[in-house]
Amino acid sequence: MKSGKQQIKQLKRSKRSVALSLALVLTIFLTACASIPDSDRNPAISVNTDLIIRPQNDKILRQDEWVRMLTLAISNPDKRCSVWESIPASQRAEITQADFFRYMSFLSDCLPGTITSFSLATTEESETIRKLAAKSEKQLIPKPAQTSIWWIKARTSDLRDFRFAVPVTLDDNGIPHFSITWLHKQAALNDYIVLYLNALELRSENALKPLLSQGVQIRSRAQQVAIDRRVSALTAYYRNHINLGKGRYRCVVMMPGHAVIEEQLLSADPGTEKTRSVVFTETEGLFRVEEKIAQSLTLPDGVFFFNNQSLFSSNLKDAVITSDKVLPILGIPLDLTVTGQNERGESIFRAVWPGLVVEASGYCDPHTLIFDGYLRQISVSYTRFITGSGLKPGDSLYELYARYPFARESGYLITRLEDGLKKTLAIQVESDTIVQLTIILDS
Repeated sequence: MKSGKQQIKQLKRSKRSVALSLALVLTIFLTACASIPDSDRNPAISVNTDLIIRPQNDKILRQDEWVRMLTLAISNPDKRCSVWESIPASQRAEITQADFFRYMSFLSDCLPGTITSFSLATTEESETIRKLAAKSEKQLIPKPAQTSIWWIKARTSDLRDFRFAVPVTLDDNGIPHFSITWLHKQAALNDYIVLYLNALELRSENALKPLLSQGVQIRSRAQQVAIDRRVSALTAYYRNHINLGKGRYRCVVMMPGHAVIEEQLLSADPGTEKTRSVVFTETEGLFRVEEKIAQSLTLPDGVFFFNNQSLFSSNLKDAVITSDKVLPILGIPLDLTVTGQNERGESIFRAVWPGLVVEASGYCDPHTLIFDGYLRQISVSYTRFITGSGLKPGDSLYELYARYPFARESGYLITRLEDGLKKTLAIQVESDTIVQLTIILDS
């Protein structure tokens, strides 16, 4: 009997030993699975949406647990209440449940399809993304440098892959938490984007105009004309080129003060772009939209006039300057210099008058003041020189925007192509005033 009892005791001890060993192995396994990925190797972590994430130490969510929590909330709208409740109170103390739901809905729109993985951004990627919030840094707690950047990746049913950069705000101890300043800054910018695109979808100039003029005090008729011109140009462009509506555009970048929207183009011709990007920025409550829309230089703005007399032909092939024509109009130049030769052996020369500099190639004799050449470029900085439409140095920027509403986004370079030749009007601006106009001709 004793022998039998001893065997039973040994069997129980053996079972307890096996159970303890299994528990130890399981603990080690789970700990290894939950570890933060090495930022150098940056492996993707697969996402299992069946479980609600729990802090491993029952107190706080680590960075990887935090991002996993976000993916669960994005993928499971019906479980967002449970996810919210599972977040330690100290890590969500700054925001409300409504803020959380709104942020999750936004992230869900940015990541169509099924979430497949998440991973830590590289050092270079993180620095680039953090810099986007630089203009809003004064209003942000914590500062952009005190965030880690993570990629969340998704795939659609037609096998398109997407990824979206999510900033994880950290406290002084490196613990993730929701920052009210970060969420509200992003929400305000997203609200503006939605209103802007809705106005364009509805083709409502009345709805679009206050969005473009917010924070602007109208001080001149030219300023009002410029705003009206941009509104009408935008509605026309979107009507003819952009496929708008729910699901037709997607936010691809969102940081406080900076967002990028990807829009679908109507044109689906082979070899052409199918999407375009629009940048939205916000600085101290003022919103700006960068619409890179091509504009063509008009014929009148491709030539300069002095005392109602043109200095050269508006026709690119006949854009020549001769001493016989300009000396009676402008007088003797302050300087006439041969600066080199072109590939055809012709002289490259520069002629200077007060407020006017001409560069051309052809024949030039500085001693006799005789020259005849094709224009390379001509710059004016005095108000007495004007384009055919009346644009001149000294004008406000709004005079330019009334003619070319997207000049700022074009880098103040307006181009015209004609018979294989290119003519560009370059505008130099200082303090919202045109200080110099330059026409550049390229063969």
